[in-house]
Amino acid sequence: MLIGVVLFLVIAGCTSPPVMPAVPKVTIMEPANGATLSSGAVVVTIQVQNFSIVDKEGQASVPGEGHVHYYLDVSPIPTDPTKPALPADIDAIWAHVAAPSYTFTNVTPGMHTLSVQLVNNDHTPVIPLATSMVSVVIPAPTTTIPTPTTITPTPTTMPPGQTIPLSLIAKNNAFNISTITVPAGAAVVMTFDNQDRFPHNVALYTDSTARTTIYKGEIITGPKMITYTFNAPSQPGTYFFRCDVHPSTMTGSFVVT
Repeated sequence: MLIGVVLFLVIAGCTSPPVMPAVPKVTIMEPANGATLSSGAVVVTIQVQNFSIVDKEGQASVPGEGHVHYYLDVSPIPTDPTKPALPADIDAIWAHVAAPSYTFTNVTPGMHTLSVQLVNNDHTPVIPLATSMVSVVIPAPTTTIPTPTTITPTPTTMPPGQTIPLSLIAKNNAFNISTITVPAGAAVVMTFDNQDRFPHNVALYTDSTARTTIYKGEIITGPKMITYTFNAPSQPGTYFFRCDVHPSTMTGSFVVT
């Protein structure tokens, strides 16, 4: 009887405790919380643990992998586990990328909140939530601020034959065309077909710095179609269009003749 008890204790002592799954974590490494920055270009750099950043946006969720949502002055950030982590405000400044850093451009002087969140391939938040947040200050410039470039609106009533219908498709995080050509001052009626199951839009700027907006279309989550109506610039030249949600990968040239 004593031998049986001893064997039971030895066997019981050899049983390993259950291994708990590693919990994904994210930390903003730069900028530091409370930092005073020198310019309006804010580079956010993160460090992740127990999580693989992959370029599979819109695909099925796989535990332990996904991408990152970067938010500027979005409070609170969306954390409903049943919905994509997209801000309710269509004018919110944010981006989702498969990269450990992102640059917010033309951030205005003042105090700002930078937030990041790890999300699944389908944009839903990783559970348990993996978020990080810092506050930074951008001081007002001491030099004279140059006068912003102004785009003179074109007349809303265009001559006969100057209404230009266009079609643009977003699929697999890409536009189907990279160059759009229209006559100067034309009334553009663009049918935008977002075939992805995450948000896109079409916005037109004077150049690739995206500092001066000519037209900004509403962000829609697909699959969905929307019609954008705007006037092309009256000055011939090459302008710039992009998806504001994917500003570095979904871009093109808007040529005015």
